[in-house]
Amino acid sequence: MDNNEIKLIKTVDMEKKSTLVRMLVNAGISYLEKWERVPFFSRKEFDGAKEACVIYVNENQKEKALEILEAVENGEGSPVKHKQKIKALMDGEE
Repeated sequence: MDNNEIKLIKTVDMEKKSTLVRMLVNAGISYLEKWERVPFFSRKEFDGAKEACVIYVNENQKEKALEILEAVENGEGSPVKHKQKIKALMDGEE
């Protein structure tokens, strides 16, 4: 790992991770995905998972990556949410 890499998120939610990675790639942001063991007494905060995925991004791309992460946290990058928006537009809603 490069010294210019910063931790963006540590998660066990694979749907969130997949959405985030897809959006990072679409935005041209390079990332590093690492799996870390979750210590036994910390597993409660990670829903009992033994491993968690950690996503790192380059420090120079931090601002854009944080915007994307915020969008994912708000559900804006979800494929289901995207399909709902398309259906609403097709039904004439805005």
